[in-house]
Formats: sequence, structure tokens, C-alpha cells
Amino acid sequence: MGTALIAISVVNVQPAAAVPLACQFPSNETAAARICMEDSGQIDGAFATWKNSPITFESGAAVGDWVKNYVDMMPVPGTGIEIGLRSTKAGQVGRTYEPYWAENGGQTYQEHAIAPARGPASADGLQHSYMVLRSGRTTQWDVLFDFNPVGRTTLQTQGYTKGFNVQLETNNLRNTSIGEMEDRFQYLAPDGQLLRFDRAKVFTQVTTTCSSTNPPPLCFNATLVGSPKAIAWRVSKPTGAAPTSSAPPNLSAPAATSLNGVDQRSLAACMASDPARCMKDVPGLARCVQARLVCNSNVQAVRSPATSTAGDSRLSAEKFKRLAATRFHDRAQAAWRSTAFKMAGSHLTAEQIKRLAATRFHLTADQIQTRTITATGYDQTAGTHLSQTWDANLPLLVVTSTGKVRAGTNNTQYPGLTAVYDPASGQLLHAALGLRRPFA
Repeated sequence: MGTALIAISVVNVQPAAAVPLACQFPSNETAAARICMEDSGQIDGAFATWKNSPITFESGAAVGDWVKNYVDMMPVPGTGIEIGLRSTKAGQVGRTYEPYWAENGGQTYQEHAIAPARGPASADGLQHSYMVLRSGRTTQWDVLFDFNPVGRTTLQTQGYTKGFNVQLETNNLRNTSIGEMEDRFQYLAPDGQLLRFDRAKVFTQVTTTCSSTNPPPLCFNATLVGSPKAIAWRVSKPTGAAPTSSAPPNLSAPAATSLNGVDQRSLAACMASDPARCMKDVPGLARCVQARLVCNSNVQAVRSPATSTAGDSRLSAEKFKRLAATRFHDRAQAAWRSTAFKMAGSHLTAEQIKRLAATRFHLTADQIQTRTITATGYDQTAGTHLSQTWDANLPLLVVTSTGKVRAGTNNTQYPGLTAVYDPASGQLLHAALGLRRPFA
């Protein structure tokens, strides 16, 4: 387990009594630098973008320690949706950079990997975008990564919200070093416009802010940028030494000049500079996202949704199937895989995977059982689509537990866990907590 947090204080810009219900921050079991934005009207979607900056686990960090930067939305109490980037210390020297999305509701928590993890040397250094948008006229939400659809919720009970969080968080404040994340954020209004929040409606919470009296490593640097409209949350977690930097990969130019009406060269240039402007500046992108089509040829997209949405022809299963059959999707998958790095050295052992799961889900290793399975075998039991992103015969490690488990900073306890990891990287590919879990 990671080093216990000590001497943590909380600083709010506004008095606690002034923070609205939609922006009530969770307890401080982990260390975080958070912002929450709320609006008196209806919010139909959350959009955030940031560059994957270097993350370093110092010598005192333990296997399973993690850092994540993410968007968190709670449409109604007891439910929630999360999408972002997590880095985990996997093995003695390795670490992963893994985009993911998750949701909870109805005594169930589900987590899904979005793409193969990078590691161990560096984040990709590129700008990425994360979106959660209302799914038609239903109570569910569509999840998009880099403007491509990657999933749809099934556990939500309300298709709009009043606010959402963007936050940098770690379970080990002492032994992590995090380069600056500039989280730019907007919300989707019911009329389809992406808007910025008034600064007066943005609330902040930092466990400890770096200062002369609170020097690194037990602190964050955090600054809210923009006035009268809030533009970005600039946040980092320094240590005595600067985080390791590395050059981003040399990605090839987009194979297609146009994909589903989106100019791919314009999109690539916009993603490299300021993805927050892409919906407005890139020809065809807003229309493509609205139709939930694959819009970005440089990243993978979902091949079929977890469920179809009744009454919403734009998001039907058949449309996703036709989309999957296009040469653009296969080309996009190949492009992502070509830039995805696996861990250096041998695969993680079952004991190391147990330690990853124990830290992640608040268990002890002796509460966890393991078994080996292929991606296809797991799909057949769990109803997932891992074999469409990872090799169908990839050997994976399933971990199960009948103990009481928790998911990160979510304080809800769930009865039992099923999760599946890629031993080659330590990446968590899928997790199911509570009632709807395979191998129960």
C-alpha cells in the first residue's frame, strides 16, 4: 500500500457553506487538487482536455500506487461517471499510463479501459480530450475519448446534471511527482453549445497548497486561470527533483484526409495545439460528434456499444456495427497500437497483480483469487469487447474477491469484485464491483 498521508489540510476558495450540492467534495482520504463547476441551468455534457505530462513514482512508492487526472460527474446522488487518465506503479520500475472510464449506480460499479496502456518510460506528451455527453433523450450518457465514442453508460438514472469536477489525485502524496496538467474545461448546454463557466461558479479544493510553509513533496501547485470566464485548472505535484521528461512519439500524418466528414489534418493540428477549440474550428467535427461517429483516425474507437439505446436511431447497435466494418476503424486501431508501449522486462506475476488490485480496490492480497483467461474467454463470460481492442488470444489474469471492496475515492462499499488485468503491462482492462459482475 502507498505511504499514508499525513498533516493534510484543506483550503477552499469559498466557505464550505457556499458550495452547492452539486459541488460537495468527497472526504480527504486521498490527496487531490480539485475544481467543481456548477450552473443553475441544465448541463447535458462535460468536456475537458489536457496534455499527458510525465508522472514519476519515487523510490518510496509501492506497487499499486496511483495517480489520476479525470472528469467526475454525479447526475444524482448514488450514481456517477468518470473519465480520465490513470498512471499506476506496476512492477519495481514500471508504470502505466492508461485512459479509462467508469460509472457507478444501483449497487454496481463498472470500469473500462479505453486503449492499450503506455509505459514504462513516459506519457505520450500529447493533448487528449475527454467527453461525457447525454445519450439522445435517455437517462444514459455517451463517453468519448479524443472525439471518438468509446462507450455508453447503463447505470445512470438522469440524463442531465448541474455540475462536474475535474481533478488531479493520488493515493501517495509523498512519493509521486506529477508534471503540470492544464485542464481546460467546458460544458454542453441544452442548445448544443459548448460554454465556459463563470469564474464565480467554480469552486476549488486543494489538500495542501505549496508555499514557503508547505514545501514539496506534500503539496500541490494549483492555479485557476481565466476571468470572468474560467478557462483552465493548472495543477502539478512537485517533489525535490523534477519529473523525468521525454519527447512525445513521432506520430505519422493521418492516413485519411477526411473521415465521416471531419478534415483529419485540421483535427490533428488542432489536437496538437488546443483541443478545446476543435469542436468550433475543425470542419465537420461538431456534426460528427453529434452523430456519435468515429471522428479521429489516429485513435481507436468502440466497435459496438454495450447496449443499444431504444428510440435513438443515431446510436443504434447496427450503426456501430457498420462503423466497425470500415477500413478507417481498423486503420485507427493499428495507428494506436503502433504507439502503445508495453512494459520493459518480464510480465507481472500473479502476486504483483494481486498487489495492484489490493491497492486499487482496498483489499488485502489474501482476499483475492486469480485465474488465467484469454481476452475472448473473458468477453464470453463478462459480455465485454476486450478482444476487439486487444489480441483475442491475449492471456489475461482475472482477479476475484467476495470481500467488501471500494473503487478509488468512492466511499461506497460493494459486495465482491471481478477485474481483469493485462500481465504484460499491469493495465486494468475491466472491473465489475457489486451486483453485476462475472465469475461471481
